Amino acid sequence: MLRGNERKEIFLDDDRKRFLDTMERMKEDGNFDILAYCLMSNHVHILIREGKDSIQRSMKRIGISYVYYFNKKYHRIGHLFQDRYCSEVLEEDAYILAAARYIHNNPVKAAMVPRAEAYEWSSYKYERAVEKLKEFTKVPVEDGFIDCEETTGQAKPAVKAEHSIDLESRVNQVLDKYGQSLESLKGIEDKGLRDQILREIKKSVKASVRQLSKAIGISKDIIFRA
Repeated sequence: MLRGNERKEIFLDDDRKRFLDTMERMKEDGNFDILAYCLMSNHVHILIREGKDSIQRSMKRIGISYVYYFNKKYHRIGHLFQDRYCSEVLEEDAYILAAARYIHNNPVKAAMVPRAEAYEWSSYKYERAVEKLKEFTKVPVEDGFIDCEETTGQAKPAVKAEHSIDLESRVNQVLDKYGQSLESLKGIEDKGLRDQILREIKKSVKASVRQLSKAIGISKDIIFRA
């Protein structure tokens, strides 16, 4: 998610077209795939699959190009976006679909349109051939992803679990197999063994990296790289 500095609008006139053109231009290099997007008035949501470039470089290229265009057009200087982009990693198909639904329903949540398909500046119109996604989008939104919290001015990620797996029990089953506990795993010196255990936990437990990090007490980066 990219958000306007001081919550100010980042799109005036027909600037959304330019932002979409910028993303498409960068995508043509094979740097990333765009799975879903929604351009609001002062922030954007983009669901991206990384390619040969990192998400950091891709977002930097988009941001720099668009800010240059915007500042030149409106004779302004300085920052357009608030800090850097916010992001979270989605690894499972269920969460990717949920994120696409959440993104497409942003204008509905903001009471701008009654239905996702009525909003012009999202990728929903390109998904019409996928009937299952359309039906999925119509389900009332209960999950949460990165969003703008107007009361604090901060973007806070919040992913709600959509399964009933006893996470702690399943994690402990894998740990028991290796004669480990949560505490011993966090202090283990054999990093290869630690990563092996984490890989097995990820395969055995249907949970996001964030949920596993919270349950195990190990950073998301370590779990993601294992």
